[in-house]
Parts: sequence; C-alpha cells; structure tokens
Amino acid sequence: MKKILLSVLLVTSVYIASAQVDSLQEFTGKYKFPEGGPVSLVTVTIDKGGLYAASDAGNSTLTRIDVDMYSVDAFGALATFKRNTDKKITGITIQVDDTILEGTKTDSTTMLFRECYLFSWN
Repeated sequence: MKKILLSVLLVTSVYIASAQVDSLQEFTGKYKFPEGGPVSLVTVTIDKGGLYAASDAGNSTLTRIDVDMYSVDAFGALATFKRNTDKKITGITIQVDDTILEGTKTDSTTMLFRECYLFSWN
C-alpha cells in the first residue's frame, strides 16, 4: 500500500512540475523594441523552472507577481506581458523607474526571414 501511495505521489509531483513549465512556455520568445532605446531585443527563456530574460543591457530572472506581471529582478523593473483577444501573448511592457519600453513578440521564423532579407541587401 505504501508503494502505491508513493508511486501516485511521485507521478503527481512530476505532472505538476511539468504543467508549471508548460504554462511558462507561452511567455518565452523574442521581444523586439524600437530602435534607439536602451534595448533592441529581449529573449525570454525558461531556466531552472522559472523565466529568464536576456538582452544587450544584461540578464535577469523574472519573478511572478501576477498572471502576466513579473519583476525583472536585476534591474528593479516591472514587466507586463500583453495579450490579444485570443489570449495569445503579443508583446511586453517593461517599466524601469519613469521609463516605459514597449516590445512586440516576434515569431522566430519571421525574425529569421527578416535577418536573411536584410543580409541579402547588405
């Protein structure tokens, strides 16, 4: 009986851990910001079961505050993910003190196409 209970507990724990990572997956991707700002691109990934952001300004873990709101720990900033009417994440707003940065989520294939297109004209 103890082995069955332990097995059920183990399977449930693995399932819950997997579900948490899957729910974070929707936030991952590349977010493009307008030229001339402090950052041009932020890449959000999953690292050690949580969200992690990397940019040319530096890297940081993201700590969840609310459903679509995260603290950018290394910069004392607030990141809010934006969704469209289909509840799909389409962008991010990062607020650092009185500076607000608006980024648009890019599709990897679209980004690759743009880079190839620009490269072919250079």
